[in-house]
Amino acid sequence: MSDEEWPPREARVRAALWDAERRLLDREYVAAAAALANALDAGDADSREVARGLHHLAAAGYRQQTGERPRALRQLAHARRRLAPFLPLYEEVELGSLLDLVAGELES
Repeated sequence: MSDEEWPPREARVRAALWDAERRLLDREYVAAAAALANALDAGDADSREVARGLHHLAAAGYRQQTGERPRALRQLAHARRRLAPFLPLYEEVELGSLLDLVAGELES
């Protein structure tokens, strides 16, 4: 019997990022944050940082939906700061497009 994890941690992290991307595109911010739960503490340092940035982005969208604009703008600023080194694309996740999408909702 093997002690290896299956699926491998890297694959689980990548799947969580892709799932979060899909949820953000659908403006399902709570579901996006939940999808990232497995990636926040797993994977390498870059994956964790991207997951945290996307989590902030999901929080920004959620705060905007609930009418908490100042909190939404703060979360967007955190997301931009964390995701900036990885723009525009990380592991096939369109970070730049996701930032533009949520920022467009907040800044309109």
